[in-house]
Amino acid sequence: MGSPYALDFTAVLLLADAMGARTALLADVLPSVEAVIVKAYREESENAD
Repeated sequence: MGSPYALDFTAVLLLADAMGARTALLADVLPSVEAVIVKAYREESENAD
């Protein structure tokens, strides 16, 4: 099974908006933390196998 290599920023921002988060702040920090989120997801997926 493939692993993620990036986040869908549109989906993340729409979900955050639906949850009442501050999307402007998220839009500012998301590019900086994207690599960390993807790496953590990959590690979790590998450990689950």
